[in-house]
Amino acid sequence: MLFFIILAVALFLWTCVKVLGRLLHRRLRRQLTILDDLPNLGTTQPNKILGCAVVCGGSVSGLLAARVCSDHFSEVIVVEPESLFDDSGAPHAVDFKRKRVLQYTALHGFQPVNLKVLRQLFPTFDEAVKAVGARVQPTEYNTHVSGIRIPSPENPEETVYISRAAYETVLRQLTVSACPNIKFLNGTVVGVNASSFDDTKIGSVSVRMNGIANPHVIPAALVIDSTGHSLAAGPKWLERAGFGAPKEGETLGKDQLHIRDVRITYDPKMRYVCQSFRVRPEIQESLPIPGGYKRAGFLYSNFSDPTMDNKTVLITWSDPDKLSFAIGGWDLQEKPRGTEELKIVLRSINTSEPIPQWVYDLIDMVAEDAVPEWDIDVRVPPLSYVQYHLAPNMPTNFCALGDSVMRVNPLFGQGCAKACLGASTLDAVLRQLSSRQDGPWLSSDFGKVFWDLHTSRIQSIWTSNKAMDYSYASTIPVRGEDHSYGAFGRWYRDQLIILCAQASTIIRDVDLLLISILQDTKVAEITWRVNMFLGVPTDTLLPSIVSKIVIGWTRRRMQGHWLQCSSKVKEWLSSIQS
Repeated sequence: MLFFIILAVALFLWTCVKVLGRLLHRRLRRQLTILDDLPNLGTTQPNKILGCAVVCGGSVSGLLAARVCSDHFSEVIVVEPESLFDDSGAPHAVDFKRKRVLQYTALHGFQPVNLKVLRQLFPTFDEAVKAVGARVQPTEYNTHVSGIRIPSPENPEETVYISRAAYETVLRQLTVSACPNIKFLNGTVVGVNASSFDDTKIGSVSVRMNGIANPHVIPAALVIDSTGHSLAAGPKWLERAGFGAPKEGETLGKDQLHIRDVRITYDPKMRYVCQSFRVRPEIQESLPIPGGYKRAGFLYSNFSDPTMDNKTVLITWSDPDKLSFAIGGWDLQEKPRGTEELKIVLRSINTSEPIPQWVYDLIDMVAEDAVPEWDIDVRVPPLSYVQYHLAPNMPTNFCALGDSVMRVNPLFGQGCAKACLGASTLDAVLRQLSSRQDGPWLSSDFGKVFWDLHTSRIQSIWTSNKAMDYSYASTIPVRGEDHSYGAFGRWYRDQLIILCAQASTIIRDVDLLLISILQDTKVAEITWRVNMFLGVPTDTLLPSIVSKIVIGWTRRRMQGHWLQCSSKVKEWLSSIQS
């Protein structure tokens, strides 16, 4: 009888743990990801908010913000300094080169979350990108770490393989054609003005129109800063308008910062060189690409082990007849010009397993036949995070998206995904608050609700990228931090890589330590989904994964000690025999 009672209690406790675990996971999924927001994204609200949503900046995050706002506001205005339309008012074609976007012609990668968001916002997105020669196909980055292959899931989600120029051009064309309530102004936002009726809101935006001396004032129901990293003028606008600081008689709270102090920066000393080539159709299928040219996306990606090297290699297909090669690194000294120098740099990279020979063969064939299109050398500016959520007395009708909030290392290819996370969060908050409001105006809770949710969804991008960048001694940390920041996170990431990697062997400090790597496809799939923003970030901390990491790490430590002892015994026996 006692046995059955114990068994029943055990089953009850196990069931409670499982139920609580699922409830917690569901809550974290809603809080940390946009997955539950996607079904409603792109559907027009029956009762739109009266007034104008002013989007400051017309690049990727600005276009996404404008498209979202078109479902919620009666009018949307996008203010962009650069002229992105021809004389007839149509968006420029794909071959138009922007001047104000540093990486406009550089190699780009797009996670599956981009495609999910854009399919919801633009039902014809697939047809539009295919019309410019881009591809929509299962995601495959052919990722390697120090030369060791990291497997993708057996049936990965689809993504789009497209150049940045084509991506933004298609996005602008679809926005113009799908949203008649969006207007584009060619000018620069120079400031915001507090409302004369409600000092908790922005009442209008001041714009310096191109070719016109006097600023133009636009009344605003909502203001969105999408000016990007180079401008990111939001904090200055808000400070001049009297926002983001304690009011008279108030002091800053324990976890609050003045609006002028909310930006934190660090410099990973990142640089990359990108070379692109046009490849003639008649030789495309003869190129030594595993799987063939027409099925290629990212041909090869190799990220360095910080203890061995500082360089990353990326090779991708992005347009119908274009291949791009990029070498980037922390404090990168090499600046390869031409394919011969490119091969020299590739051979100089220290990896646990060598870069495959077909990569060099591909470079040789491309060099003989292809036509170089462009060659760019980018010195990435210091990276920054504007912590708006820490400033007091923020306007209730202001938000910021994309690089205006956070600029991270472009080598990890998360910029456009971050913009999609922001746009989807904006939509989710507007929908959530519309059910509470009693009239056609923006809820006074908008600012707080947006910053709380948006911060929870992008914070992990900043912390994980920063921890990775701090692996390199050349990185200049955030003021008050040092390179020890994120040490445990880096160790845990290394253990995940070991679990994810295909069966192979790494030898570090050959005389001392031999590490055997065993493939774990389940861990690899969970990690892949988290990295692609398709899973909950905390999924990599599941007890089943933590236990595997602890067991694997313990086993490798014991193996390392056994090898050391074995080596010493052999030396001792040799000394006796001699």
